[in-house]
Amino acid sequence: MDQVSIQYQSRTGNWTTVMVVQNLSPNIAIGMQSAARANPGCRVRAVDSAGRVVDIL
Repeated sequence: MDQVSIQYQSRTGNWTTVMVVQNLSPNIAIGMQSAARANPGCRVRAVDSAGRVVDIL
């Protein structure tokens, strides 16, 4: 199964990976919600192994 990186955008504009989850909708949603809570005010995205954006908050 494919892996998806959950990332947040720092104040400097760099994307930082905070976790890697399996490419399943519930896993991605939970990972993105967790990253958004841990990094308030920052954008959060999910990126697949090919570098494509799967979802963004």
